[in-house]
Amino acid sequence: MAVDMYPDPERSRNRGFLGYDSSALSPRDRQERHQLRYELDLNSWNLRIWGVAASGFLTDSYNLFATNVILATLSFVYFPNDRWCGLVINLFTLFGSVCGQLLFGYLADRYGRTRLYGIELVLVIVSTIGVATTSTGYGDISFLALFTWWRFVMGVGIGAEYPLSSSITSEWSSTSSRATMISSVFLMQPVGQALAQLVGVWVLLGHDAAHKLQEKQCGINSLYQEECKKIVDGIWRIVIGSGAVPALLAIIFRFFLYDCGLYTLEVKNKPGNAFRDTQRVYGAPAVMDGITMSYTGASLIYSPQPMPVQFSKEDLINYFLKDGNWLYLLGTSMTWFFLDVSFYGFSLDNRGTLSDLWATTERVPIDSTLWCWNSTLDGGTSLVQEWATTGLPTWQTDVTQPCNTIYDTLLEQSKQYLLTVSIASIVGSACFIFAANRIPRRQWLTASFLILTALFLITGGVYYGVSHKQGAPATVVLVAICHFVFNFGANTLTFIIPAEVFPTCYRCTCHGISAAAGKLGSIFAVLVVYGINAGYSSTTRQGLIFLLFATFMALGALFSWAYLPDVQRTIIDEATGRRRLETRNLEELGEGRERARQEGQVITIREKWADMKRRGRRRLGSVIGNGNGNATHG
Repeated sequence: MAVDMYPDPERSRNRGFLGYDSSALSPRDRQERHQLRYELDLNSWNLRIWGVAASGFLTDSYNLFATNVILATLSFVYFPNDRWCGLVINLFTLFGSVCGQLLFGYLADRYGRTRLYGIELVLVIVSTIGVATTSTGYGDISFLALFTWWRFVMGVGIGAEYPLSSSITSEWSSTSSRATMISSVFLMQPVGQALAQLVGVWVLLGHDAAHKLQEKQCGINSLYQEECKKIVDGIWRIVIGSGAVPALLAIIFRFFLYDCGLYTLEVKNKPGNAFRDTQRVYGAPAVMDGITMSYTGASLIYSPQPMPVQFSKEDLINYFLKDGNWLYLLGTSMTWFFLDVSFYGFSLDNRGTLSDLWATTERVPIDSTLWCWNSTLDGGTSLVQEWATTGLPTWQTDVTQPCNTIYDTLLEQSKQYLLTVSIASIVGSACFIFAANRIPRRQWLTASFLILTALFLITGGVYYGVSHKQGAPATVVLVAICHFVFNFGANTLTFIIPAEVFPTCYRCTCHGISAAAGKLGSIFAVLVVYGINAGYSSTTRQGLIFLLFATFMALGALFSWAYLPDVQRTIIDEATGRRRLETRNLEELGEGRERARQEGQVITIREKWADMKRRGRRRLGSVIGNGNGNATHG
């Protein structure tokens, strides 16, 4: 059966065609949407789509969290006594991410996913080269200013990846594989974190073998100080430069990707192109009601129709304000904000935090009892004696091991990060992939926030009891458990749910806004941690951070419970009588709050509270009724 490629002109102006209010769709629209959903749902987990999205997300995670690897080396070479420099670099990187998420989220909805997909990787590649080749010039260029600028540009590219990768994966996935596909892409975040650490260790060991860093006592002896700086300066440049390699591969993969049929059909109003591109990727037969549908040559005979009124004032007011779907955006944004306050507080530039958690003794005094107080190299001078008055340099983060060289410090930091953060995060993300369709996602998001609240309170209490003592590993284990729960729950789900609950025409924009809210939370966290470390002199101040961040986890639970819809429904299997979860398709979810209300879902704190009171009265009435009935019977 040939499909009519000349749709009614008025249909492209129909708000329902953008992906919500399906009752307003014409029979032809409903048939095309049903057919496209049918073709997508014929398929399961797709390696090609996953590879395209995951390669970019791996690249961005590597470059973002390489901060943990390079800041110690930068401090060693360029600003050994200025603690604020690392803060500036982190803030501008995160601010660049906010800009990228907002800008590219909007542009991807306006002009198409694939027209933007790859530009963000070009930004990452160019900025990676810029960062890796940053120089001071000769007395007229600020290294910090130039380095920070390129990190900002890199942040824009990193931020752009969030809405693009999630939305493309969501739209290309079948309904049953959507959560596993998106969570498989998100798995690349902890993998990228670990990869940055492993590359850092590999480069460090290679430089030590070639240049004898350890023998030169780099960092604690002045004999080879300038030579050591040149060697260490090369380490961070190789680590950063390596991030361009997977980005180049990712760009190649993206040449073979098309706009998802959902976007082409619902936003661009080109059904012929939508079915053609879907079959290019999946090769699925276009079959409906037993009749094979042919789209051969559709792109040649199709006459473009006017664009839907996407982003018009009327449409924005109708969808977000009149229909109340701004509440969904509030829910996805605030849950991501509260999540990232805690997550990035422990994951970005937490070198000093990890050293403190691992410490089994109190701070070691810097005096003549140290073996490194005097130089053990002929002709050298120990730099440690200066630290007795100036304090430890910024690259030296372990106050219990002041005699560690830069080599020792970098190796120790990588070991602590891999064992405390990376392994637990990878395992958590991997476990979620297998559980994604077996647990109610929205409810599990709320539950994981509550679990994290309890874990943070417990970790803070344990920390106060065992910090800087032999029992300190107990806190390390609890922090690792926190990172497992982060990725098994809230961290992964705040990435998935915004890619599910919004209509195709605004999916990237809303995901970008939600992700940007998260990055604002991470900026807030970095400032809070820096402020506490700088202004609170207690040696157990880390315990205060745990207790403080527990509050934000509780707020995340509140917003996820109150403002997010269910993305699954419980159905009863007629054959077995057992209950099971069924994932709602994107078309249903895209219809927004009104559709959720019709299905009995309650959104907002006020409505949930009223619903709880109604249920309470019904239960009370039922109890009283049963009591009266029993009394009468007796």
